[in-house]
Amino acid sequence: MSRLLAKRAFIAGGHVTRFLGAKHPDFIWKKHPDFGKRENPDLEYYIHEAINGALESTHTSAAAVDKVWIGNFCGELFNNQGHLSAAAIGAHPDLLYKPSMRVEGACASGGLAFACALDSIQAGSSNVALVVGAEVQTTVSARVGGDYLARASHYRRQRGIDDFTFPALFARRIKACQEQLGYTVQDLGLLSAKAYANANLNPKAHMHHVTMSAEVASAAGELNPTF
Repeated sequence: MSRLLAKRAFIAGGHVTRFLGAKHPDFIWKKHPDFGKRENPDLEYYIHEAINGALESTHTSAAAVDKVWIGNFCGELFNNQGHLSAAAIGAHPDLLYKPSMRVEGACASGGLAFACALDSIQAGSSNVALVVGAEVQTTVSARVGGDYLARASHYRRQRGIDDFTFPALFARRIKACQEQLGYTVQDLGLLSAKAYANANLNPKAHMHHVTMSAEVASAAGELNPTF
């Protein structure tokens, strides 16, 4: 059986918005001096900023785009908005009438949206595809948000593990790594310190003033046994 060669595809570039959340100086919450005077950017704002920023940075006209994909996990819960493909099209007047689709796959939503766009190009149904991933998960309390995010687990089976679900699931995985693979708290401390250091290299990251040494991370692991 002969096999057709896949059409080559290239990533032109993109745009990354700022990450805003609790303790960021620009994030509005009840003790912020601007509380009640202005609001935090909403999901639609981030979608539009990401799309127009990507078009500008890649010197691509919106009219040249054939199809649009948007990756989002649970806009229905955090933002009361489920139909997000229309929000993507609304980012620029020249995107009007372009085919658009939302893709959901929990934490992999953005990556799956990209995979769909790549499939479209390689299949020959589009030449220029626009992909955007957007989430706003700061609209509710941490406890309510934990319940929302638990939808990315097997809700019926795993929701009752803990009020926040995923930290407990991650803790169980860490415990399994320690028991089955022999990892120590010192090993995991190095991993945590590297994650903090890498995050602080991003100028648009949520926080830059928070650092973590391997020694502090290891000590925290000894004081807080996993589930």
